[in-house]
Amino acid sequence: MKITEPSNLEQSQTDSKPSTRPISVSETSQLKIRENNIEILEKKYNKILTIDIDDIKLMNWIKHEDFYEVTFNYKQKFQDKFLFDLHSGRLGHQALMTKVGQDNFNYNYQKLETIKKIQNGEIIKCRKRDNNEIFAAKIQKINHFLIERELQINLHIAQNPHENVASMVEYYQENDLIIFIYPYFSGGTLNQLVNSNSKDLSKIKVKTIMKKILSGLNHIHGLGIIHRDIKMDNIMLEEINDHKSVRIIDFGFSAFKDNLNYLCEKCGTIGYFAPEIINGQFYNQKCDIYSLAQVFHMILTGNPMFDRNLNRQQIIRLSKNNLFAIDYRNVKESKAQSLLFKMLDFQENRYDVIQCLDHPFFYKSENLESKIKSVETCKFKSPF
Repeated sequence: MKITEPSNLEQSQTDSKPSTRPISVSETSQLKIRENNIEILEKKYNKILTIDIDDIKLMNWIKHEDFYEVTFNYKQKFQDKFLFDLHSGRLGHQALMTKVGQDNFNYNYQKLETIKKIQNGEIIKCRKRDNNEIFAAKIQKINHFLIERELQINLHIAQNPHENVASMVEYYQENDLIIFIYPYFSGGTLNQLVNSNSKDLSKIKVKTIMKKILSGLNHIHGLGIIHRDIKMDNIMLEEINDHKSVRIIDFGFSAFKDNLNYLCEKCGTIGYFAPEIINGQFYNQKCDIYSLAQVFHMILTGNPMFDRNLNRQQIIRLSKNNLFAIDYRNVKESKAQSLLFKMLDFQENRYDVIQCLDHPFFYKSENLESKIKSVETCKFKSPF
């Protein structure tokens, strides 16, 4: 922590409402968030403190009527408490939410219901107490080194958001739990959309959905991340039946592609595995393309590529040899068939994201301008 003399300091603006406890304007501090530092102006002592964000282990923000009460717990096992004015306190909290963990989840959120039980935890629907906004929270026990990796990937994505990728809003660590907060998507999963439409997704909707997923996947891969669990239940819609509001979720199995220690792990979901994963080979981000091919087949046909009557071991045996069955009754278009084959090829020949997006399947059948030019217009004689 560094202390310096202030220069050209902005005057604090405080609210005229009475505080929840007696506090004078001179007691509140102002803060600014830099890329890696926090600058705190302590007006009472006319000093500026500079804190390295990486030195903070956890933080606790409590909003009062006229100020924020903030505690920083440092990795060196000591803490500082500050009172920030409402304006800089609000901006500071927003800037730090995706950089530093907090320890007061139950103070800020009310649990509404359990959405899904997961290994070592649950996903819940919850309400933020200060504004009643609805969120989803993934609550897990901190009992595995993979949790730290999931946190680092979530932090990286939160700092580099994309419209087709679910970004963590903030996170909490309480006792032996870590809690990731995400937006709540009321549209449900892609699986639910397909089931509700009963094989009736139009070609245009399928193209839109695939382009949105590929766009999100391209962003993830560009950040150096492999998802490793692309499947129907990990693609969600922000709104019900809004096929344009696609979001990729759940980075519990994700890994950084430069970390070779993780790129021979067998992880993901049966029926979506690429053959190189089943065979214990080193793999790359193209394993996500293979998994997405299963999703593509499902939204084209309403059916999985592997027969529903097959058991786990039978699917694994077929996956090892890259054997699959395309439902040609519902995949009649040659361009769709071609793209599927390119996505399902062995790793060395399989398309990457950019090649998929450039495939003729996504071309418009005819350009509107050429359509207009090809139409013969009638010429009428003037009646005058």
